[in-house]
Amino acid sequence: MDKIERIKTWIQLLSTPNFGNVAAIKLTGILGEPSGFIGQKDALTDIEFISETTKEYLYNPNEPDNWNRVVKLINKYEIKFLTVLDDDYPTLLRNIFDPPAFLFYRGNLRKEDFRRTLAIVGTRRASNYGKMMTNEIGGQLARAGFTIVSGLAYGVDALSHIAALNNGGRTIAVMGTGVDQFYPPENRELAEDIIQNGIIVSEYVPGSKAEKWNFPTRNRIISGLSLGSFIIEGSRQSGALLTAKFAMDQNRDVFALPGDINRKQAEGPNYLIKLGAKIVTSVKDILEEYDLILDEQTRIFPELNEKEEQIYQVVIENKPETHFDTLIMKTGFSVGELSTILLSLELKNVIKKVPGNKIVPLY
Repeated sequence: MDKIERIKTWIQLLSTPNFGNVAAIKLTGILGEPSGFIGQKDALTDIEFISETTKEYLYNPNEPDNWNRVVKLINKYEIKFLTVLDDDYPTLLRNIFDPPAFLFYRGNLRKEDFRRTLAIVGTRRASNYGKMMTNEIGGQLARAGFTIVSGLAYGVDALSHIAALNNGGRTIAVMGTGVDQFYPPENRELAEDIIQNGIIVSEYVPGSKAEKWNFPTRNRIISGLSLGSFIIEGSRQSGALLTAKFAMDQNRDVFALPGDINRKQAEGPNYLIKLGAKIVTSVKDILEEYDLILDEQTRIFPELNEKEEQIYQVVIENKPETHFDTLIMKTGFSVGELSTILLSLELKNVIKKVPGNKIVPLY
């Protein structure tokens, strides 16, 4: 299928009035690509969970807003496209309550970048202490093999991306605009470096401007892409705290840097610690949650075949441990086939079996 035509039909699907990501994902899970039913009379006859009004719209959808300009931007910036139907769609993100039905991105998407991800977010007005700890802990996490996820904003976000890049790591910037733009514009050079060493990604159509309501929404993607979120500084009303809330709702780990109780920037992390977030005084506090040590960067992740990768993603998704029966249910493999794949992963030192017929990841 032509890439541009595919993008067009997905945008039309999400442009349907009163029809969001959840409904779009459910519908495409039943019928497949939107190109197979959008504009096709009676293709939705047997679908009961959408209204007749919605069906009528999908039979005769409008052309996406500013479509010619969108196409020009996609071609000009070599923008790539990923949907929930694609194998490369990140497993962690797929399993949040409201995952984006599609993503636009620039850069080099590597599936292994999503195996060990951690979000680092915080205030735009970082203190010297916050800057120092972002650089120190962010750099150590990158050296330990974490892909750092953040939002390219001023302050802690930008510093976390820089820490990853300066330490030979990979990083992902989740945008509140289309990926044709760099926001804030002052971080253009940083964004271009990220494109060379990771990706910038957005659920917003190319050409979408920076709207204030976009940024809180995109924070669910920052946490959704990540095993955990590390909050460095921010007030209780900050975007960083909203990211932490999303992480909690998504049953992901939340880490917080303690700070001076007299400083506004420390208000948010200190509050999270009171709620049960793990206090971080050194990188070891994060690494130990994933059974890692500081020498972990010397290990090279082995190459996995398609079935091994599928099993590993389920194990990561259900960390700290996954029951054998859960793997059977989520993968559809037979007992014998699953046992063979697990043995292969164990020999590659990717997983280990623990009492109770459970499996834990070693990466």
